[in-house]
Amino acid sequence: MKKIVSAVALAAILSATASAADISFSYKGSNYFTSSAGNLNYKDRTDCMSLGISSDKAGAVVDFDTELAENGSIKIVQDEYYGWMNFAIPSGNLQLKAGSWNSRYVNRLLNDKGDLDKEDFELNKPGVINGSTGKDSDNLTQGKLSVVAALTNSIDESSDLMFKFGLVKSAYNPDAKTATVSTNDKDVENGDVEIASGFVAELAYKQQDLININLAFKNLVKNNYSIGLWVSPLMIEDFSLTVGGTFATVKGYDKTANEWNGGTEFGADIRARYAISEEVSVTTMHNISSGYNAKTDNNTLKLWDMINFNYKMDEKVSFGCTLNAVFDNLDSDHTFTGADLITSPYIRIDATEKAAVTAALRVTAEGVNPSVAGHENVDVTVPVLFAFNY
Repeated sequence: MKKIVSAVALAAILSATASAADISFSYKGSNYFTSSAGNLNYKDRTDCMSLGISSDKAGAVVDFDTELAENGSIKIVQDEYYGWMNFAIPSGNLQLKAGSWNSRYVNRLLNDKGDLDKEDFELNKPGVINGSTGKDSDNLTQGKLSVVAALTNSIDESSDLMFKFGLVKSAYNPDAKTATVSTNDKDVENGDVEIASGFVAELAYKQQDLININLAFKNLVKNNYSIGLWVSPLMIEDFSLTVGGTFATVKGYDKTANEWNGGTEFGADIRARYAISEEVSVTTMHNISSGYNAKTDNNTLKLWDMINFNYKMDEKVSFGCTLNAVFDNLDSDHTFTGADLITSPYIRIDATEKAAVTAALRVTAEGVNPSVAGHENVDVTVPVLFAFNY
């Protein structure tokens, strides 16, 4: 029945976009090679294909990924699929969006990312990078089936206010009908309604050439909350900055003890990009997080730093290099047992306006510790990426 309803809804959206519609198609093929004894061996590949149709009133997108199995066979996986409709209302514009997709708003400063994957540019998303509830906190829907309503209102010619509210499919209260609790604990009781959807909300305010503020809230599992706040000043020419933080609670229900237990986690983000000239730019990303581990019932600190240099030689050729450093399991005296370092020099060639090829040389050193010689494990990967957009 759900499939029939989804098909009818998608058909309605497609019919609404039939006239004066724009059709788009994109393809990205990612090939990975590993170095062994001076030779390159084929390691893995993935393909992503996306088809979209849109107009001012409505649109829909279907996205498929392919994965290469160990036996050499290709597996097709449906990734994102969603549709939206826009409604002009007296106080602004209302957009209804349904399906499975990632809903992010924060300016992550990906101007120079191109088609590079996360190991070669943005290793982590904003939020608690070693957390659970607070991980990827800017992503309201997290690729899950959801329905989101967004109301955008222009306060004046230079400022906008946006509010989102959504229901996201999740195991919001999986223990409600099986838990037995004392009369003093009213969090979970026999007979509680089992809810299959979590709740998300977002509030954003943008003042032209001044500031952009975003507040995101998620409650996908009962008693597990995430709230993130990000600020981007817009008044500095050739300089982009995003500063923010995330706070989250992580709780689980213990049927034996008849109680909720857990802890809290937090993360702080700062990202900056400076365009030195029209050809040269520098991007940095930094995050320090305190993620909660339910198995050990404590928090661990994790620090991530990234810097990227990008040089655009001309309209068709760009060079760059990305350095990622991850310091995991930091102690209270800020020492660490090992760091992971990733160096990725790359070249991008835009063969046409619609097709581009990117090749990189990723060198990963895991477990680097200056006090222990030979402790690290070095791995070399050669990503070759082809992208086509129409």
